[in-house]
Amino acid sequence: MGLRKSILAASVAALFTAASANAAIVINEIWADDGAGDTNEFIELFGPGGADLTGLSVIIIDNDNGGNTGSSTYRRVNQQWDLSGSMPGDGYFVLGAGPDVAGVTDFAISVGNLQNGSQTYALVQTSDIAYDAVDTDELTQASIDAIALNSDIIATWNEDIGDLFDFGPIISQDFGVDAASRLPNGVDTDTAGDWTTFNTFDLVIELGDANDFFGTPGGSNVPEPATLVLLAMGGVALLRRRS
Repeated sequence: MGLRKSILAASVAALFTAASANAAIVINEIWADDGAGDTNEFIELFGPGGADLTGLSVIIIDNDNGGNTGSSTYRRVNQQWDLSGSMPGDGYFVLGAGPDVAGVTDFAISVGNLQNGSQTYALVQTSDIAYDAVDTDELTQASIDAIALNSDIIATWNEDIGDLFDFGPIISQDFGVDAASRLPNGVDTDTAGDWTTFNTFDLVIELGDANDFFGTPGGSNVPEPATLVLLAMGGVALLRRRS
């Protein structure tokens, strides 16, 4: 293999694996809806094998307030799952439900727990979660401040005007985010650019579909072929400019 091809191959490989060395555990993939409806759902965590999960929780915060900007319901926690144990050796931990994810699920949830509307998904310190004394599903301001400092967070927006968010980054799709994946796998720059999104209005795919680069619970997120071609072309162009 020539020097230029070797450099290009190494650069592309590094791009897809760079985040693997990140010691932090992150939310790596979300599957809230598929072409058949709420048949399979999962949240995948990615991090170093053996990392301690004790004292961590996954929460889903409701941001779907129907355009009512005076409402505080966007701070209500719809789901809270308290974790324990450690990350599997392969670095993937799946909270999931449904027949197609049963074989890779490490933490069972229920179908219908995940929605494709405006929500915030966060991996938080359990000790940072505190609820209001009156509205017992709503986070206190102190809890919100602590979560903002100590958590891995991604918010999904269905582009309804008026939905409110305390946290970012925010990824969006018209009609809602059915699925989202970090691409490259595990990349974490705390920006929306870490993520690629999907909804069934654009393309109907199911878990296990050969064209499905989102539905990879318990495995690396793989870009679609067109993305690989564009990355390779960009690498070639960069080498030509430097030569």
